[in-house]
Amino acid sequence: MNKKLLLGIITIFLSALAVNAQQSRYGFRLGLNYSDIDFEDGSSGIDVGNSDARIGFTAGFFAQYYLSDKLSIQPELQYSAQGERSTIGNDRLGVNVLQLPVLLNFHIGKLSLSAGPQVGLRIWEWERQNDYETFQFSGVAGVTYDITDNFQATLRGSYGLTDAIETNEESGFNATGVNHYLQFTVAYRL
Repeated sequence: MNKKLLLGIITIFLSALAVNAQQSRYGFRLGLNYSDIDFEDGSSGIDVGNSDARIGFTAGFFAQYYLSDKLSIQPELQYSAQGERSTIGNDRLGVNVLQLPVLLNFHIGKLSLSAGPQVGLRIWEWERQNDYETFQFSGVAGVTYDITDNFQATLRGSYGLTDAIETNEESGFNATGVNHYLQFTVAYRL
């Protein structure tokens, strides 16, 4: 599917939800990612060392459109530092991504269970820019606890559905892998 068409469909869908939503809340999130790249068998030339996971910063904005007391749709726009600390020669495998997750939240008292798709746009990488895919699609799931009416804490996981990095031996190593992360954030809702 054409990426512009997909983005257009998502925009129309979110606009329709905003018109039909009973109540809306907006806010921002700050937190940390613990991310890694899951390489396929047969990948070569990667020096993982003792610890290959990367701890990175995440920040973003979100909107919650309540469809009922128990259900809400939550589109977000967030910056996320991902990849891993492994190297290929002297090149690090860190990448920074602008993400658009769209989550369906099921509210149970102060807890919310969330799941949905996420599209990511590579905005900057440490090295090896030709090896990273421009767009990444992921599945996201998590749990949120409402500390107060305005403050929340969220634990979320994401796993790539498309390759984040894909190379061949001409680039100095042979690897294909998906990005995944565990994310902890605190949020403030207006």
